[in-house]
Amino acid sequence: MYYITFLYIFVMDLGTNERRVFNLQNYGVKRGLSFGHYRYKQVKPGLEKHQHEGALEICFCMKGQQHYKVGEQLYELTGNDIFVVPPSTMHSTGEFPEDKGELFWIQLLMDSSKGQLCNMAKKQSDFLLAALLDKSQYIFKGAFQLKFILEKLVGQLENSRSMLSGIMIDQLIAQLLLETVILSNKPQESTPSVKLYELDNYIHKNLHRVIYVDEMANLVGMSEGYFKAWFKSKSGMPPKEYVNRLKIEQAKIDLLARKTVTEVAFGLGFGSSQYFATTFKRFTGTTPRFYKSLQRE
Repeated sequence: MYYITFLYIFVMDLGTNERRVFNLQNYGVKRGLSFGHYRYKQVKPGLEKHQHEGALEICFCMKGQQHYKVGEQLYELTGNDIFVVPPSTMHSTGEFPEDKGELFWIQLLMDSSKGQLCNMAKKQSDFLLAALLDKSQYIFKGAFQLKFILEKLVGQLENSRSMLSGIMIDQLIAQLLLETVILSNKPQESTPSVKLYELDNYIHKNLHRVIYVDEMANLVGMSEGYFKAWFKSKSGMPPKEYVNRLKIEQAKIDLLARKTVTEVAFGLGFGSSQYFATTFKRFTGTTPRFYKSLQRE
């Protein structure tokens, strides 16, 4: 069997600080399946192929990077991206792990016969879910207010099951859906800015050495402090992490062509092979030597 149902997530890491998953039906949300959140400091094994029968899934990538493979199409999410997976659709992270960073997700049943969605009128809930379904398999940008709603929802689910808490949970989910629909209809940036292209080219040309944040800021005419905030808002990650990600992608290529890990490490500007190996594992989940051995198989 090539898939597993939504139930698999209820037995994964429920008690860890890094990952929390809540069965929404236990909180009176009749058309809810799960709501979850993870904040990873290093990569985790990728998601297997699975589907959520009859349920729409909305993924909110807050920090870092995440991949979704739907059919043969691969989607790459970075910080502040939203992605909607259609109901009963096979998906996974493809060949990629679950990346370091922060992500929230929620799964909601489309069938109105399952009950009311957060005590909304059928006409209202059908409108919101249809609008989100229309944006499925399409990446669009989020906004700061979503993180506030999502974190508040986690707090309500974690700390109380009183009548008042149930009302708050319904309101927060309804507000989350409404804000997401509004954001999905905003014009999206079609192409990266000229400054990002300039930076990307500069980084690729200088992968062989240490690239400092202040030199990148100078390149685009910004102060270092403003540049860090600007870059993170555009790419979803700090500039140093972005540079290291590109170095590791180049390292994967170099490891297949060079004799030693040390050569690859120093060829990409790392101060030691140990620091290179630590960085490589943080972004890939495996060591450089193990990666090389896998490619020989």
